[in-house]
Amino acid sequence: MMKKVLLCVCALVTTLSLAACSGAPAASSASTPASVSEPASSSTAVSSSETQSEAASDTADYTAYSINFDVPEGFEQVDATGTGASVIYQAEDGSNINVVIMENDGSLASDVSMEDLVGPIEEAFSQQYGEDVHLLDVAFTTGNIGPCPYYRLDYSVTVAGVDLYQTGIGISADRGYTISYTDTNYGRWRDVFEESISSITPVEK
Repeated sequence: MMKKVLLCVCALVTTLSLAACSGAPAASSASTPASVSEPASSSTAVSSSETQSEAASDTADYTAYSINFDVPEGFEQVDATGTGASVIYQAEDGSNINVVIMENDGSLASDVSMEDLVGPIEEAFSQQYGEDVHLLDVAFTTGNIGPCPYYRLDYSVTVAGVDLYQTGIGISADRGYTISYTDTNYGRWRDVFEESISSITPVEK
C-alpha cells in the first residue's frame, strides 16, 4: 500500500501546486524547507493562537511573510525524491503531510477556483492509475490567513483500492506554499490534521 500512497502524493502535489502557482520551484533544500516547524511537541513550534492575531496584521504586505505550521507527533520526515514535494512527513500507516514551495510569481491563492483544482486532480489520478477517478465530498474555501491569501480544498477519493481523505492548502506569501494532508486510515488523523491546519501562521521575515 505504501507505494500506492506515494504515487497518490505525486499526483496530488503536482496538480495542486501547478494549478495554484505557475512559478518555478524554490531553491531551498528539501531537507530544510523554509518555515516548517518541528513536531507539535517541540517548544519551538508556533502555537495556533498566534495564527491571525499576533504573527501578522491583516493589512500587511503578504510577500513579507513566510509560513510556519506544526507537524503532528507520529509524522517523520521521509525522502521526497521524485515526488514533486519539497518535504514529506509520513506516519507508519502511510498517511502524510507534504509541502511544495514555489517561487512567488505574483498570482494569488485566493484567486483559484474549485474548478481549477478538481478537474486537474481527477485527470492526474486517472492517468496515474488507468481508471476513471472522481473526487467525492468536495469542499472548497478561499480567504486570508493574516495578510496571506489562501485556498483550501477537501475531498475523499478511492484510487487503486485505497480510500483517501485529502486536504490541500495553498498560500501566497514570500513564496507559494502548498501544504497537503493525506489520511489513509479512514479519518483517523482528521482531528490531528485540523490542529496542524489551525497552526498555519504567517511569520514576518
